[in-house]
Amino acid sequence: MGRHPKNQPSKTSVQNGSSAISAYEKYKEIKRRYKELKKVNEELNEEYERAIKKARKRKEKRDSLLDKLSSNYINEEYEESTSSKNHQRRSKDSFDTYNEKPTAQIARNIVNDIPAVSSSSAARRGPGRPPASSRNVKAYHVDKDTNGNYVLPVEVGLHTILNLGTVVYDRSAYHNDRYIYPVGYSTHRPYLSMIDPTRDTVYTSSIEDGGDNPRFVVQAADQPGNPITASSATGAWTPVIRQANSIRNRKHSNAASGPDYFGLSQPTVRKMIQELPNAHKCKNYRMQEFEVHPIGTRGRGKTSRKAKY
Repeated sequence: MGRHPKNQPSKTSVQNGSSAISAYEKYKEIKRRYKELKKVNEELNEEYERAIKKARKRKEKRDSLLDKLSSNYINEEYEESTSSKNHQRRSKDSFDTYNEKPTAQIARNIVNDIPAVSSSSAARRGPGRPPASSRNVKAYHVDKDTNGNYVLPVEVGLHTILNLGTVVYDRSAYHNDRYIYPVGYSTHRPYLSMIDPTRDTVYTSSIEDGGDNPRFVVQAADQPGNPITASSATGAWTPVIRQANSIRNRKHSNAASGPDYFGLSQPTVRKMIQELPNAHKCKNYRMQEFEVHPIGTRGRGKTSRKAKY
């Protein structure tokens, strides 16, 4: 009597069968979820590819606009220069003096340099340009002599500062809220040659007294006697970049930030200029506070006449 019928499943087999069904259901659920996730992943990949293509197109459009803007104001400057100087011809391997026009304002704002075209416009910031920051900025130590003057030349990044110049505080075109343009300021740095596509050369950038407005000059070491002159740092460096790209067939943007290429945007340089006599009298310039760090904190070089940053 205590025996199970022959075809009746035992309690153990029922339990095993139930466990197998449960495992199979879990497998089906995992497989379904995997397919869903795979589909979502494919959709995300497609969306990512579309975003990359859109970003690439926008970058190309931006570079094209910058090229057109910089080209427009350089052409305007060239036309003005030729008419005011008896239609002088440009040299084949260099550029003549450029006199900036107010119509180039949009291009200058994009490349983050506001040149001074008049005493009233010198203090005006372009649209979208943030005000100069008053927060502490990191600068690095530069040796001074016994009279408290900085020991020059000194290397700051790619630039070798040759002369800090003299602050002209009574002509507002010689400074704005971000930068002071000292007359006699001089620096040199390496960059691509404008005449030899296989070489770099050294460019000397300097600021001269141009009367109401400062004069920015760039001179290539391999083209002595052919300086590029403009009334803004950007106007002086843009022709260099354009020509250097042109002879190398590079489809790069020709836009330039003049203060960067002149070394004026370097915090260490800004600190040194800010400490020049009469700098505090520049009414439109916003004085900044700098955190001075010794050279050793960057693990480079030693304090010397030519300190490396």
